[in-house]
Amino acid sequence: MYSSLSWIEWLERLDRVLAGARQDIRALSRSSSPRALAAVEGSARQLSSLTNILRLLDRNVLASAPGVGAANPADNLQRALDTTVLRLGSLADVQAASSPLARDRALAAIDSALRDSCYEAANLLGPRRRRA
Repeated sequence: MYSSLSWIEWLERLDRVLAGARQDIRALSRSSSPRALAAVEGSARQLSSLTNILRLLDRNVLASAPGVGAANPADNLQRALDTTVLRLGSLADVQAASSPLARDRALAAIDSALRDSCYEAANLLGPRRRRA
């Protein structure tokens, strides 16, 4: 298991990768150049690697949300990142889309998954209410 310091380093790297991937998706939506496609594929590989590392981080250093059956915020982030990696994996299908509308919808879905991952990462860092 990795320590809480590793969480900080991991979250900083995740933030950079998610921000870069969103920029790459915007660039790809403007022009389907091979360079933009390669950048998005690189972001997908980095995000997949970070998702695998998340499974190794010590989740006990995180405060769980109060309540019965409340999910650990890292579990929510794990699900969001898994979805994002899956969406990024469909990038080849996006490029092969015959209609611009289908391509735009697929890119919007990828961007939405990236936003969801950003949101869950922010929730992981957010303050937790403690029971009195």
